[in-house]
Parts: sequence; structure tokens; C-alpha cells
Amino acid sequence: MFMDVYEGIYNKNKRLIDAAIEKIKLCENDLLHFIGHTIDVVNYVKELLEEIPANKEICIIAAYWHDVGRSVKDIGHEEESGKMLKEEMKKLGYNNEMINACYLAVVNHKRSCNPKMVEGKIVRDADKIAYIGKNRWERCIKENPEALKEIIDLYLPILRNDLLKLENSKILFDRDYNSYIKLYLKKINKGTK
Repeated sequence: MFMDVYEGIYNKNKRLIDAAIEKIKLCENDLLHFIGHTIDVVNYVKELLEEIPANKEICIIAAYWHDVGRSVKDIGHEEESGKMLKEEMKKLGYNNEMINACYLAVVNHKRSCNPKMVEGKIVRDADKIAYIGKNRWERCIKENPEALKEIIDLYLPILRNDLLKLENSKILFDRDYNSYIKLYLKKINKGTK
């Protein structure tokens, strides 16, 4: 039986991905950027890769590493995440081409960026779709519903049409928005009337 492609990517890059997971666990107190958010991003990346041809290995590595810099600082975490990834990849003996491709996918996931590489576009859009990721919403609802206010007020109105660049990303957004976010928002509105 063939090994799942993502299991193969994980096994090949186990030390690198495990290092990202350990570093992002340092952000566990951040309701919006914790390991659950990272898992949402990885899962959205996998779904986008079903429809968009790209280097899966670069996308998966970048998805795991995209917020690692938040363990050091919030503003400028994209560059910090990329720098930390580069250092780890050099230490583990990755070639410069792979290091640079992963670095570019990580540093260009900022909302205002428009990455040139398709891998960067996939990671960026997956991170933006994860504004409505189940792990983030479930944790915020459970621990601090006020944390969703910024997402609801600032990002939901512009997320789909203004922030997402790939058509496949808009399809995933529509699916998840219509399947559970709409229901939650209706529940909130009923509770405030």
C-alpha cells in the first residue's frame, strides 16, 4: 500500500516540523495563534493542494512554520518566522533552493503581501481562511468569546473578497462560512436581541 503523500512529507521533514510544533506551543496563551490555528492552516493547505499544482513539501513546511516567530514577537513575526526557519533548515542540512522557497512562503503570508510563488499564495490564503478555522473559533467561544469580535467586525466583511487571492480559497471559505460560522453568528444575534 502506498504511503500517504503528507505522511511521507512529514516523515522526511520530521525534525523540522517537530521543531516548529515545539516552538508554536510557546504561543499557547495566544487565543488566535496557537497550535490549533497552525493545524487549521496545514489542513487548509492540504485542501488547496488538491486543486492547485504546487510543491507540497514547501507548502507543508511553510504552513507549520508561518507563525513560529510569534513565540518571539508579534509585529514582524513573519520575518522572524522566516529567519528561524532558515536557521533550522541550515542546521538540518537542507539545500539553499529549498530553504529559500520555504522562507519566501513564510515571510509572504502577511495580509498585505501578494506572494509571487504559488506556494506562498497557498500558505497565505490558508492562513487567512483560518480566521474562520474551527480550532480558533471553538477555543475563542470556550475561553473568550470577545476575542472573536475583531474577526467578526474587521475580517469577516473583507476576508473573502479582499484578502483571499485564489479562487479555490474562496470556495473553501464559502464552505466553512456557510457550514458553521453563519450558524454561530445567527446564535450571537439572537442572544443580543
